[in-house]
Amino acid sequence: MRRRDLIGALAAAAAAGWLPAAVAANAGTSGSARLREFSRTAQSASGRFTQVMTDKDGKRIDGPLEGDFAFERPGRFFWNVRTPYPQRIISDAKSIYVWDPDLNQVTIKRLSAAISSTPAAMLFGTADIDASFALEDIAAPANSARGWVWVRATPRTEDLTYAAIELAFDASGRIAAMRLKDHFGQTTALDFSGVEINAGVDPARFVFEIPQGADVLRDDNGS
Repeated sequence: MRRRDLIGALAAAAAAGWLPAAVAANAGTSGSARLREFSRTAQSASGRFTQVMTDKDGKRIDGPLEGDFAFERPGRFFWNVRTPYPQRIISDAKSIYVWDPDLNQVTIKRLSAAISSTPAAMLFGTADIDASFALEDIAAPANSARGWVWVRATPRTEDLTYAAIELAFDASGRIAAMRLKDHFGQTTALDFSGVEINAGVDPARFVFEIPQGADVLRDDNGS
C-alpha cells in the first residue's frame, strides 16, 4: 500500500483545519462552521502526523506511518514520512514532487486546477470551500473522544480517489482527526499533534532539489 496515492491523503491531512482555539471559539460549535473558518483564516501550519489505513471491515492494512508536515497557502506543501519507510512530497505552488529515497525516484506532477474538487482543495485552494464540497455535520462515531464534533465533506464533482472526508474537532476547537473514505470501503485515518497555526514556515521547506542520479518521472497531465 505504500504506492497508494499519498498526494490526496497528505493534502487532506493538513487540510483539516488546525484552528487556534480563539479562532474556533468565534466559529460556532459545529464541525462545518469550524472547517469553514479554517478555510478562511489559516494561511500556514506545521506539525506532526500519524496515518493508518483500514479495510471495509476495520482491519489494518497499512501503517502506522509517522512524520511531519508544513503548508502555506496558496499551493505550498511539505509532507515528510519518516517511519517506517521514508517518502517526501513537496509542492512549490507550481509542481508536486514525490520522492522515494529507497528507489531514488522522483515523480513530478503539475499542480493544476484539477485538484479543486479533491481533498487538496481544502489545503491548497483559496476559494469558498462550499463551492467544491457539500458539508454535513454528522454524529460522532462510537469510538470518538467525548466532546469532539464531526463534519463530512463530499466532493461536488466526481473524485476517483475519495468518496468523502470526515473531520473531527475537539472540545477546544482544534482539529483532532481526519478520515478519508475511498470508493472501496477503505479508510485512511490521520491524527495530528504539535500543530502551529500562522506562525510562519521556512520557505526552504517548499523547495525540492532533485537528488543526484535519481530517476525522474514526469506527469504532464497534473495531479
